Amino acid sequence: MGRWTFLLGGMIVWAAHFFALYAIASIFLTTPLARVFTVVVSVGCLAADAWLFRRALAAPHMDDIDGWSRTMALLMIGISAIAVLWQAFPAVLI
Repeated sequence: MGRWTFLLGGMIVWAAHFFALYAIASIFLTTPLARVFTVVVSVGCLAADAWLFRRALAAPHMDDIDGWSRTMALLMIGISAIAVLWQAFPAVLI
C-alpha cells in the first residue's frame, strides 16, 4: 500500500460514504428503500474501515516516519469510522 493511500485510506472511505449517502438521499428521498441503502452503504464502509485498521496494525514498524505514518493512518481510520456512524444515524433514526 502506498504511503499516501495508507495515510488517506480512512478519509477516502469517509468521502465515498458521504457522496453515496448524498446520492441516496437525492434519488430516493425519504423512502424506506433509502434507509435500507443507507444501512448497507454504512455497514460496507465500516467494514472497509475495519479492514484498513487491521492492515494498519499489521504494517511493519521500521523507523520514526513509518511509526508516524502508522499512527496518523490509525487516527484517520478512527475519525472515518466515527464520521460514518455520525452520518448514518440521522438517516436511520428519522
